[in-house]
Amino acid sequence: MNKPLEKAFDHFQTAEHLFHTTLPIAKEPKLLPGIVKSISNSLEYALASILHQEKTPVPQGLLKKINAVRPLAAKYHLSTDDITFMLRIQEILHQQKHSPVEFKRGNDHIICSDDYVLEVISIKDVENFLTQTKKILNLLNQS
Repeated sequence: MNKPLEKAFDHFQTAEHLFHTTLPIAKEPKLLPGIVKSISNSLEYALASILHQEKTPVPQGLLKKINAVRPLAAKYHLSTDDITFMLRIQEILHQQKHSPVEFKRGNDHIICSDDYVLEVISIKDVENFLTQTKKILNLLNQS
């Protein structure tokens, strides 16, 4: 396993630990964006591992890495849904970075944009994100 892929698994394990161990104890939806960030870091390293194998320069940022890997997706068995999922993670983090207001509603974390468009991050969403990330990492580990 190459170095970036090892780091991808490390960040994924951090996200899983936060989700399965810390979140149930703390019962705080504010942890959800942190888990999404760990998932994003994991995906960034996973994409960097593809680019590393292809001996291609590795750009900075998730979006640029997604765009660099897109032409290679079929070779690494990444589906259109996988690419769409990665773009969704990137969009959530982008909205959070530029959000003037964030708050919790029940067990959900709400990110509010300047024009009051809401992005809801639920526990179920994050659970699905973890499942999708694990699938992608396992695909790349087999390549």
